[in-house]
Amino acid sequence: MTLKTGDIIQNRYRIVRLVGQGGFGAVYRAWDTNLKVPVALKENADTGPDAQRQFEREAHLLANLRHANLPRVSDHFVLPGQGQYLVMDFVEGKSLSDLLVERGGPLDEAEVLPWIRQVADALEYLHTSTPPIIHRDIKPDNVIITQEGRAILVDFGISKVYEASKSTTIGARAVTPGYSPPEQYGRGRTDARSDVYALGATLYTLWTGQVPPDGPDLASGADTLIPPREANPAVSPATSAAVVAAMMPNISQRLAGAGELAG
Repeated sequence: MTLKTGDIIQNRYRIVRLVGQGGFGAVYRAWDTNLKVPVALKENADTGPDAQRQFEREAHLLANLRHANLPRVSDHFVLPGQGQYLVMDFVEGKSLSDLLVERGGPLDEAEVLPWIRQVADALEYLHTSTPPIIHRDIKPDNVIITQEGRAILVDFGISKVYEASKSTTIGARAVTPGYSPPEQYGRGRTDARSDVYALGATLYTLWTGQVPPDGPDLASGADTLIPPREANPAVSPATSAAVVAAMMPNISQRLAGAGELAG
């Protein structure tokens, strides 16, 4: 069920507008009538019992996260037959996608590096939490740059708790062509290195102005990754090499963590 402007959820959150929509649900800007602040209301349309248990577990984990480059989760609830809802800080700013469109071409390496270090720091925090949390949907749309120049990694839509014994859960199997690594497309196991791939792919887009080839095409050899420096000579050899190392199709050959990519 799509929420409409003016709808009030949980006797507290008034819907202001739809921000984004996908196969798994939607994100709304809402007004918290108790605290008198704007919030992001994230709706997951899957209300099956398994999804509900998974949601409750993850919502509690996300609510305990505290990092300067992540939005804070302040509330969560389930409306039977309608959806599961996460309430988090509404981050004011422009996404990296917005900046690419505004500039009409690749962004400057020196401008981008501090932002990516901040995102990598947030990922390192998620990956080393107990249990580890894998974001699984890093892309230019999901990094917001605030007016103060801070990078915030948003959208915990398909974040999933990492369990070494299990392959990617069905709920986490959504993919974003160009940004999702090969292992996220099938029954492969996703882990911290899956986020490293997506962060590398995000950098690739920022520095070349192009979305990289799809992960399965790189894995099968149907397509090849042109190093960022070849597409844009303004990119330094070291950072170009780091992006290629982050985007190795074979997970075992990839950079091991976000901290390693930032380094």
